[in-house]
Amino acid sequence: MGAHSRRQLRAALSFVLRPLGLAVLLTVFVRMLFSSPSQPKKAPVPKETKALVIASTSDLGEDQTSWISQVPAEWTVYNYVADAPTSPELSVPVNKGNEAMVYLTYIISHYDHLPDIVFFHHGHPKAWHQALDSLTEVTSLRTSYVARRGYVAARCLPGCENLIPLADHSVDADKLVYVGRDVHLTTLLDEFLDRARGERVPPRLAAPCCAQFAASRAAITARPREWWVRLRQWLIDTELDSMTSGRLMEHTWHIWLGERAEYCPDYEACRCNVFGIGDCQQYFDQEGTAQ
Repeated sequence: MGAHSRRQLRAALSFVLRPLGLAVLLTVFVRMLFSSPSQPKKAPVPKETKALVIASTSDLGEDQTSWISQVPAEWTVYNYVADAPTSPELSVPVNKGNEAMVYLTYIISHYDHLPDIVFFHHGHPKAWHQALDSLTEVTSLRTSYVARRGYVAARCLPGCENLIPLADHSVDADKLVYVGRDVHLTTLLDEFLDRARGERVPPRLAAPCCAQFAASRAAITARPREWWVRLRQWLIDTELDSMTSGRLMEHTWHIWLGERAEYCPDYEACRCNVFGIGDCQQYFDQEGTAQ
């Protein structure tokens, strides 16, 4: 091929390739100009973990505890039969203090790997103090609300229940059997409230009965494991009978878990916030959530 022919070939290739190259460059430029920057992938939201801790006794027949087998699989169930444990992991040091011994034992045993939400409950399918049956309470519980509040009672009431004036003095442990409930409560609170956190014995207490409630991991671990161990040891050692000591715990769970001394939620707000029952949109709007 002569020099003239080569020049003609180069000219022809240049004529073809130059606009093609410009087109490629223009395409790359336009894509860079108008394409959005790549977004980093969001980390997956961890799945919420939930435990149902049940305090029961062997006098509850299978017909009364069959509801437990219907609890949805996302709940890990711990059924403590206090007087007849089904395994060493579900046993208590002593059957005393009603459901309190079960609840405290669970907290102590699982403190280092607690789930996000714990629902502390009795083993019966329904009781006089429940508006809903036990299974419905579990399946309806708004765990997002529990996570925000830290503690919620499973009993919703119009007004304040069990408003208890407290004594202005405490007594030694061996004197508790000789005094009344107001001194019992003052003595218990005086021993276990954390003054370093600004906690003081209040003039009175109030909370819905009957020791069925949900709590967040954050609320439970706000007090160290050793504190819970000490509280359980008090329950083991006290000369007060099982019914009385259990009732004292019933009156104070809300305080141990960070609630105000007089815990009396509005009835409609409680039903909506805790179980999503009723005309609830106004309450969901207040907490910035949708149902």
